Amino acid sequence: MLGLALSVILFALSLIGGAQAQEGGQTAAAAGMPAADRLAAIRARGELKVGVNPLYKPFSFEKDGRRVGVDIDIARLLAEKLGVKLKVVAPARFADLIPMLERDEVDVVIAGMSITFERALKVNFTRPYFETGLSILANKGRLARLGVPMVRDYATLRRRLEESGRMSRLRIAVTRGKAPERIVPQYFPGAKVLPFDTNEAAAEAVLKGEADLMVHDEMFLKVWLHDNMARAGFLLVVFDEPFKPDYYGMAVRKGDLSFVRLLDTFILAELEANGRLMAFLGRYIPVRAQVSVRAYTITEDYYGGD
Repeated sequence: MLGLALSVILFALSLIGGAQAQEGGQTAAAAGMPAADRLAAIRARGELKVGVNPLYKPFSFEKDGRRVGVDIDIARLLAEKLGVKLKVVAPARFADLIPMLERDEVDVVIAGMSITFERALKVNFTRPYFETGLSILANKGRLARLGVPMVRDYATLRRRLEESGRMSRLRIAVTRGKAPERIVPQYFPGAKVLPFDTNEAAAEAVLKGEADLMVHDEMFLKVWLHDNMARAGFLLVVFDEPFKPDYYGMAVRKGDLSFVRLLDTFILAELEANGRLMAFLGRYIPVRAQVSVRAYTITEDYYGGD
């Protein structure tokens, strides 16, 4: 009897232990730990799934019914180097990209995504693959009404607005869910922040005079202004130099550290070392990079035609 009772107890304990192990495994999976090596899974599937920005010219946009852009070219090269097919996934909103990654719907996000501490709490970032900076698209007439005409740099703009006590009258357009929405209050304390659903809607608000200026990555601002030169060229201006550095990184799920190291090597050896990134960029806009300030100048013969 004693032996039978002991056997029953041991069996029950084994069931409890098994349930706890299963629960622990589920918890680990929910926390983002990879169930298997990411590279092995990609190769076994024969397909690399890449999440991209739904609309961010020149990095990801639609042309003639196809998705093109710098990030698409990078993703295509990565798939080629891995020896697999490429599947590009563009969600309805930029804000959907990290949740897609967390749900394991994509292997990596290459989407002109700024590396931030808040995002790094949810994903693992690679080394930067593109260096740019936050700049300002300003409505010249609106700035004149604020008493700051002809200002073309951030430091002077902030100083003169603070000295005149007019900072609280400044209205700044940003894109909802992107880094400038969080950063702007630090650089323009007291100004009113106006979030818009898309980059284009925020820029249009500046053109219409609904906002005094827009803060975003300089590349988008300069490309948008050139694309809309006919109606915006005399009204708006992009400040020459970024006032805050910004870095784009590829993002993967938490725990995919070996995949991060592989992507770091890809960025260094396949994009940076041979100038391939600037070649990709040159397919969409003729630019030259001023390395000292990390600013990009669009050559004068570009008028925004696709």
